[in-house]
Amino acid sequence: MFTWVAQHFLNPAFFWPGVALVSVPILIHLINRLHYRKVRFAAMEFLLASEQKNRRRVLLEQLLLLLLRILMVLLLTALIARMVLSASQLSLFQGAKSHHLVLLDDSGSMRDRVGETAAFDEARAVIRKLVSEGANRPGTQKFTLLLTSRPDQTLAGLSERDINDELVDEVSTRLEDLTCTHQAVDMAAALEAARSRLVDDATDIKHLHVISDFRRPDWFDNKAVAGALTALDEENVSVNLVRSVGETHENLALVDLSGEVEVAAAGVPVRFKVKVANYGTREAEGVRVSLAVDGRNVPRNLVFETIDAGGEEEREFDIVFDTAGPHHVQALLESDSLEQDNVRHLAVDVPNDNPVLIIDATPGSDQGQYVADALAADKSVTGYAPTGAGLDYLRQYPLDGFHLIYLINVPELPADALAALETYVAEGGGLAWFLGNAVRPAYYNDKLYNEGAGLFPAPLANSTGRLERDLSQTAGPDIQVTDHPLFRILAGQENPFLDLVFVNDYFPLDQGWLFETLPDSTDVEVIARLRNRAPLILEHDYGQGRIVTCLTSAGPLQDSEGLPWNNWANGPAAPSYAVFQLDLAKYIARRDRALPRKTVGEPITETFSRVLFLDQVEFVNPNNQVTQVRAGTLEPHDSEDAAAGDEVRPLSATFRETDDPGVYAVRMTTQNREQQERWIAYNVPASESELAVVSDDQIRAEAGDAENLTIQQAGVFDWIRSDSPGEDVRWLLLFLLVLVGVCEQALAYRLSYHPR
Repeated sequence: MFTWVAQHFLNPAFFWPGVALVSVPILIHLINRLHYRKVRFAAMEFLLASEQKNRRRVLLEQLLLLLLRILMVLLLTALIARMVLSASQLSLFQGAKSHHLVLLDDSGSMRDRVGETAAFDEARAVIRKLVSEGANRPGTQKFTLLLTSRPDQTLAGLSERDINDELVDEVSTRLEDLTCTHQAVDMAAALEAARSRLVDDATDIKHLHVISDFRRPDWFDNKAVAGALTALDEENVSVNLVRSVGETHENLALVDLSGEVEVAAAGVPVRFKVKVANYGTREAEGVRVSLAVDGRNVPRNLVFETIDAGGEEEREFDIVFDTAGPHHVQALLESDSLEQDNVRHLAVDVPNDNPVLIIDATPGSDQGQYVADALAADKSVTGYAPTGAGLDYLRQYPLDGFHLIYLINVPELPADALAALETYVAEGGGLAWFLGNAVRPAYYNDKLYNEGAGLFPAPLANSTGRLERDLSQTAGPDIQVTDHPLFRILAGQENPFLDLVFVNDYFPLDQGWLFETLPDSTDVEVIARLRNRAPLILEHDYGQGRIVTCLTSAGPLQDSEGLPWNNWANGPAAPSYAVFQLDLAKYIARRDRALPRKTVGEPITETFSRVLFLDQVEFVNPNNQVTQVRAGTLEPHDSEDAAAGDEVRPLSATFRETDDPGVYAVRMTTQNREQQERWIAYNVPASESELAVVSDDQIRAEAGDAENLTIQQAGVFDWIRSDSPGEDVRWLLLFLLVLVGVCEQALAYRLSYHPR
């Protein structure tokens, strides 16, 4: 009963005393009925007979007068207790006990500048006003604060707290210490977490205040968010969406900084590219990007003349690293409303050179020498360090130190050499095949192709093929390439070198596989063909590694008729041969040599052997703050791991405080007390750079038929008030009170005695 009263009166404390006052007119009425004595005399007998005829009418009139007086007391009680027609009309901090759960958007876009403050500062101001207003009615309101970046975690001391002056002071202090993240958030998951908290709460009235900038990536055409809003409405939760930003801001963002870091080497130019996106509604002109290496500015700027609204532009540039070791590369934009996306970070581990293994089974290894000359004619320019060896090298020495491996005119591989090579490629190594007259197709098809599960992309025909000369003008060049990255320099009319390449001999593919399997294959790609449309160069992946196969020789190998297999390496097209080999090496070089690139918020997890390293790991953030973490034993994943003791299972250490963009360092100490350091570059998510704001209509379209949804505009605080939204009810009560009073006076006058 108390709950019902509290839900329908703004001042429920006055309700019960008012109800008690109803007894006053009743008592007066009963007392008045006792104010007479029975005296019988002849003159009254006639009057009594007359009264008997009118008693029922008089009784009804007296009861009606009593009811009017009771109704007057009830109307006065309702007016003083400030009655509202329904609980849904109660203002935020009046009426029944309510639970106010605030879901604060702390995603990266909330760092957007709004005048002299940020959107996140505006959101904090709203929370302060909410709590301050709720403190005007202590004991009737509860408060919970959740962050969208971690909605499943309750902030200490701010969960289901009674709103009072003490909480106002505490919230003010806590909000000052609360910072906005640089991360993207899952708004649907945050809404669902808030719904779960409110559903489990027994409070009669539940308010969810979502304070956000309401950007398009999070709120527009998001079925998960729409479903979460619908679920909240079905649970009868009042959802109040509060804007912290009123309009869309122009914004330029650096969305990518990458480069050919897999083949970087000291003293060798490394090609990088930077991409700028225009998330505004107007064309951007004269955009400048500055560069820095290890904190020192590079004396050059990249200039983007124009960037269309909603468009992206990229530029390439070269950087020479004078010394080997880790380096920090930065690209920086000029300041705008969102500062966090104006810088991009990249960590590069620069070796002295990049080792390449060349296995050439041709007598004299002359073909391998052509490849070595193309890769390292001047090592200081290319950065490659080729090593020529025989087949036994594959079985006698570790391979994981090489960036890539060439296999040239290899007839077959010993079983242990094949196993080592498979492991190398599966773990990320690059492999290039070049064929020749020593190749045994039966072995390649059985062991290397292995029904599509091996290191070779396709089964070979039983013998070599000959590309017949066609001297007609319509024949075209012998090699016809696609738009694959390997031919980005060689393709097109401006580079006619490929037109000078003649191919006489090659290995055709098995016809059955060519016409039946290749058309439907998603694993093997033909990236170059011969003039007769026969495949010449193929690409496929094996585990984490990349393999490129050329079905002709790597050099001027002589066939049975004394003709060279091709003239690519030593003919007029030789310049294109060196370009192709350099691009091939870059394309297939093992990618695990590049330092990791992550998005802010992703944890760093290091797994290592206790035999090699101590269990103490240091994590250094971009501000040079060091955190020491003691690694724990990795939990077993299978029965074999479970059977192994703790002294055998690897160690693992995790660091989660990665919200700041920049370069993080992981320092580990070997058992020999030598320190090793690895860098990881963290950048902000590009999705937070889109500052377009969804409209109220778009939000309501997402919410569907939600009835308990309100939207508040940025900078407007009228909705945070103590005045009753049901003022019309008070005027109605006053009108009814006057009307009932007039009726009561008229009826009382009629029923009382008045001499003429």
